[in-house]
Formats: sequence, C-alpha cells, structure tokens
Amino acid sequence: MAERPQRYSRALLETLALIAYRQPITRAEIESVRGVTVNPNITKTLLERQWIRVVGHRDLPGRPELLGTTRDFLEYFGLKSLDELPPLTALHSLGELDPQLDLPVAGELPANLTARAADEQLAELDSGDADPADADAAESDEFDAAAPASSGMLAAPPDPSH
Repeated sequence: MAERPQRYSRALLETLALIAYRQPITRAEIESVRGVTVNPNITKTLLERQWIRVVGHRDLPGRPELLGTTRDFLEYFGLKSLDELPPLTALHSLGELDPQLDLPVAGELPANLTARAADEQLAELDSGDADPADADAAESDEFDAAAPASSGMLAAPPDPSH
C-alpha cells in the first residue's frame, strides 16, 4: 500500500518560507511578519522533519533561538542551495492572483476596464452616440446578475497582442 503524501497547513508552510527566506530568524520575528503567534507544534514538526534547526541565539534578553533551514529541507524541495529558491518578487506576484470575479457596482466601472477604454466609453455616453438603453442600464441603481453582457455593462477592449 502506497503512503499518501503528507499535507501541511498554510501556517506551517508560511513559517517555513519565512525561515528559508529570512534566516536566521527568531520565533518573535516570524510572529511579527505573520501577525499571529507561531504554534509550538509548527516548529516542533519542522524540527522533527529536520527541515529547520537552531543555528544560534540572538543577543537579546532571553537569548531567543535563531532558526535556519537544513540540508534535508533543500533535498526534500529539490534544491541544491538556497540560491535556487524562487525570487520573492515571483512569489509576491502569485499572491496578487485573485480567482474571485469582481461584480460591478451600480455607477462604478469594472476593475478590468483600462482608463483609456473607460474614457472612450464615457465620452460615447456623453456624446449621445450610445444606445439610450445602455445609458439607462449604466445609471440604474439595480444590478441584474443574469443580464447578458450586452445590457450596458462595460467590457475591457480586446488585447491587441492576440
């Protein structure tokens, strides 16, 4: 019977990432970045897996432990060195991905509408060239989620690179 791969909590993975990118780091510094207390079971699990180790002590009252990653950490994640970790900017851009769809609020332009396209569509509404039904729909205080896209909702222009 094959063993299922271990699943790790988001808190454990965030803690491990902070240790990997900011080592040596204390538990208090991790808590400061994450904004929550580090559960002792998280560091216990990481120590048991031998992914982190105590690499020293900060010269502060209480002499807090400094944590760093181990060779086992590198091997588990298929890295030869810490230099092979993805740059933080690449990870930061992943965090900006938002799978949620923004629904327009009456009187507001959709977030995906470029400023230029918004200006053009607003100018069209002001000039009277637009379909009056579209103008009425745009000014309506109600939003009909079932309405088709042609009911006055503004859309982003097509991408010219395609």
